[in-house]
Amino acid sequence: MDAYTGFAEVYDLFMDQVPYGEWSERIVQILKEYGIREGLVLDLGCGTGSMTELLAEAGYDMIGVDASEEMLELAYEKRAESGHDILYLLQDMREFELYGTVRAIVSVCDSLNYITEEEELLHVFRLV
Repeated sequence: MDAYTGFAEVYDLFMDQVPYGEWSERIVQILKEYGIREGLVLDLGCGTGSMTELLAEAGYDMIGVDASEEMLELAYEKRAESGHDILYLLQDMREFELYGTVRAIVSVCDSLNYITEEEELLHVFRLV
């Protein structure tokens, strides 16, 4: 994804005011309300993996999908530091394939805002 080329290195600094901790707590609460206390969860448009890491810390088996190789490189670094067993996939959310099912899919921040065509957004929702 060209929009994040060169920006990935400063993305986390730019997003340092985002209350990821509070958001992850709320996401976990919602997942539990739906009976999802464990299992595979996909972070669609995972970026540098900030939310992916927090959900892994909460006990979920995480997959992160993002179209930016540069963003995923930073996610790999976070994974190496945390030791979490997170699978990161370089895929466009408009065409992602998991070759299996997950218990839930989350997408935080502005990932879906990059899908500007209504039909493409509907296609993403169909894939989900």
